[in-house]
Amino acid sequence: MTDSQAAPANLAEVNELRHAGEITASQYLGAVRQCRDSDYWHRWAMRALLVLGAVHLLAGVIFFFAYNWDELSSFSKFGLLQSGLVLSFVAAIVLRLETVSGQGMLIASSVFTGVLLAVIGQVYQTGADAWELFAAWTVLTLPWALVSKSSAHWMFWIVICLTAVSLYGAQVMVALGHLEPTELAIVTGVLPIVFLACREAALRLGAEWLDDGWFRRGLVVFAMGSLFFPAIAFVFSNDSDLPGFVVFLLVTAALAYTYMQVLPDFSILAIITAFVTVLGMAIGGRLIHETISFDGSGQLVVGLFLLGGWCAAMTTGAVRFLRYLHKEVSPEVQQ
Repeated sequence: MTDSQAAPANLAEVNELRHAGEITASQYLGAVRQCRDSDYWHRWAMRALLVLGAVHLLAGVIFFFAYNWDELSSFSKFGLLQSGLVLSFVAAIVLRLETVSGQGMLIASSVFTGVLLAVIGQVYQTGADAWELFAAWTVLTLPWALVSKSSAHWMFWIVICLTAVSLYGAQVMVALGHLEPTELAIVTGVLPIVFLACREAALRLGAEWLDDGWFRRGLVVFAMGSLFFPAIAFVFSNDSDLPGFVVFLLVTAALAYTYMQVLPDFSILAIITAFVTVLGMAIGGRLIHETISFDGSGQLVVGLFLLGGWCAAMTTGAVRFLRYLHKEVSPEVQQ
């Protein structure tokens, strides 16, 4: 490296040097290590450890009840859960919601709320369906999500909400014939897009605490994953899933345009490319199956060879496309 390249100011300049071919791959890795933000990684490690500890603690509470269920009296069940709920809520206030610890305690309160609802249903045999539990859980924890100023809390709440919608659709709407499974998949796939749009709007209005890339990526994965299954079902000859296939294409196009032109984000484009690549592999497999009958072993070998070649071609094309996108989408504006 020359003297002018020895101490780049930031990672964006290192990427520019690499794209221009001014530095080798090994020099690039060394420069990246020099540009590493120690304070950022320290904050990341502390938050990761906090999340890991909280998850283990809450999982321990749930498994404690599951293992000792028969031996605990109703008073003990309610007393322990309500004590945990109150203590976690008070701890969230004492630690302040502006801190990661306070936000973690408020998430714990949301978890205790769900477990308490489940215990109420078990003790009093309310006969409520699973969707009613999750619907009540969604409503009761919404105020805490609103005041939490935590993207992790909002993601937890969104997961509960999507679970409630999915269970209601499966246990009521689909069971009674009001919805088809494809239509339910479309609803559960479009809802994360609605939440994503709300997130982007709130971020524009100044909610900087929502500025977490993983939150955006998680919502995109939820949406694409839910819409992917009816799209694949249509490819494998289920004509009733055509609406799901169409919606998958429309959502893919909308996300691609948004995160390429409006809010450039390479990670979102990579997720979209992965789903589209797998769908393209499935379409190729279907066409090969329609073209070649697999009655004999020779035809089977030829079909598998063609399928392998098609998948390799799709993968190569996806990698080259991502390289092109990485050059077009500046790392400076990625989140």
